[in-house]
Amino acid sequence: MVSIAFPEVPDSSKVVDLDFTSAEFRKNAHKLVAEWAKNPPFYVVKDGPPQVIVGRYPEVNEVFLDAQRFASQLPKGPGYEQYDKFIGTQFMTQMDGDQHARLRRLLMPAFSSRRMQQLETDITGVIDKMLDDIERAGPEFDGMEQYGAKLVVGALVATMMGLNEERRQILLDYQDILPIAITIKPGQPYPAECQAATKRATDLAHQVITERRAGLRSDFLADLVNARDQGDKLSDEELFGMIFGLFGAIAATSRSAGGALYTIYAHPEALSQMIANHGLIPDAVEECLRIANNGYFTFARVATRDTEVGGTAIKKGMIVRPSPLAANYDPAVFPDPLRFDIYRKPKRIMSFAVGPHHCVGNILGRTTITIAIQRLLARFPKAHLADPNFKPTYIGAVGELRLQSLPMRIQ
Repeated sequence: MVSIAFPEVPDSSKVVDLDFTSAEFRKNAHKLVAEWAKNPPFYVVKDGPPQVIVGRYPEVNEVFLDAQRFASQLPKGPGYEQYDKFIGTQFMTQMDGDQHARLRRLLMPAFSSRRMQQLETDITGVIDKMLDDIERAGPEFDGMEQYGAKLVVGALVATMMGLNEERRQILLDYQDILPIAITIKPGQPYPAECQAATKRATDLAHQVITERRAGLRSDFLADLVNARDQGDKLSDEELFGMIFGLFGAIAATSRSAGGALYTIYAHPEALSQMIANHGLIPDAVEECLRIANNGYFTFARVATRDTEVGGTAIKKGMIVRPSPLAANYDPAVFPDPLRFDIYRKPKRIMSFAVGPHHCVGNILGRTTITIAIQRLLARFPKAHLADPNFKPTYIGAVGELRLQSLPMRIQ
């Protein structure tokens, strides 16, 4: 195995002992992340290169905006496996400069207002069918398993990608192995189940590209395949990366939707106001995305030179991890940040990043969650948590807090 020399931590007094894979961290994550928002960047030293955790709003913003000092394309090799989110496939979130700008330019037409309007109509229809299923099986239901998580399968994968049930399951199986893949020890091969799920997803992506090139469907993926800009177009390899990356981005919507559902139903007074006035829902969703997006890390960066952020020295080659959730908890920007306030009207939240890597699908994500909340409140105005003292359990890959379940009742 090739040995890689990682940079040394410049100041051992700023090292914090954290295990992001532990149940203990997940249990206390929101309180811990809120502390990151009030303190300078610090170091975490585990397997692989030292990590610099950045939590205060101005410094998270600084890292997002400065691709010269903090590059999105990370090194390969032992110790860096945990950052290879798509197991060898490169998505444009892991690119910078002209390469990133070109792919983003080619991607934008697929998010045209015409396509978004069609998707909004389709998503509303799928969500209504999901609520039909919940009503038939009621009065008890799992707000995460039967609703939040199903937004990925039904409302987004089905409508955006036009995949049948068998093909959707291939992508879901791939999603399920990602947390395993990014927790392997340096130098270890990916487990057999990870390799098998990745191969099935790879084969599916190639099939989908071939079908769309043949003009067999007109949908979001077909828009990607047919995208042109002054004669330029996406190669098969780039399309392959787009499909994987978009599915990863879509999957984040279930995490955000689960966080939004729990937050709203854990605050009965706010819930009753939203039921009485649906006009409050869009602002309430934005507040949910601030306080409960539950993505405490986004794609990691690597320092391209010796530098500093917020008074913390960063050596060339160190991994830099800006925390969008911590930035959303910065009390200097969002007073009393852990209080859920549907009248807050938060501006410039970090849930979708900022700068060159601002999420191109942010409008679709916001729209999907807003529709899901609107239809649920209209259909079941008496729905509530099955246990008013419910304490959530979080699962998922490093960087995310995904609700394991959310027991609810229709009435």
